[in-house]
Amino acid sequence: MRKVKMSMGFLLMCQMLNAQETQSLMEGSGKIYVVLATVLAIYFGVILFLTIIERKLSNLERQIKD
Repeated sequence: MRKVKMSMGFLLMCQMLNAQETQSLMEGSGKIYVVLATVLAIYFGVILFLTIIERKLSNLERQIKD
């Protein structure tokens, strides 16, 4: 799980660095907010999915121990 969080952090950081170059182009037309909302929705969706999978896996591990 830690590796996943670190790789997501690196991907987000790379995305932010790349976005700075195109920020002035998109900022003028207001598209930057659509892109930001889309990236955040995907990011939080992946985090939610991984959290649900982690809970299910923990429950299965507890059932196996019992």
